[in-house]
Amino acid sequence: MKRGRVVIVLAIVTGTLIWVATKGLSGNLIYYQTPTEVLHAGSSIVGERTRVGGYVVPGSVQASGAIVRFVVTDGTTRLSVINTGAVPALFSDGRGVVLEGTYGADGVFHSDTLLVKHNGLYTPPAPGVTPSSADLSGGG
Repeated sequence: MKRGRVVIVLAIVTGTLIWVATKGLSGNLIYYQTPTEVLHAGSSIVGERTRVGGYVVPGSVQASGAIVRFVVTDGTTRLSVINTGAVPALFSDGRGVVLEGTYGADGVFHSDTLLVKHNGLYTPPAPGVTPSSADLSGGG
């Protein structure tokens, strides 16, 4: 009888730990849709908060005060974007971006958060050289 209780308690504890781990990991994943997926979803996602990832089309960036308009692509489809949030210093034509905001009934993605993907290359300083905090020439 006592052995049965121990097995049941261990099963409950194990199940709880697995559930907590699964919930914790799923909260840290960042999913985004491509411009093709957004346009295929069409009116079904209008007004819903979502993330979109793609590359900034060269020559499409137009800044007007705090508003930046540009076009993102996934290589197949182009999606117009109006960003009203902060623009990172690394933002430029051809750069990969992840946007957070809503798809509007006007067919434009209205972004309030713009994240820039970097290339992930790390260039260590030359031997004997101490980099300064203002040295931004590294591969990044």
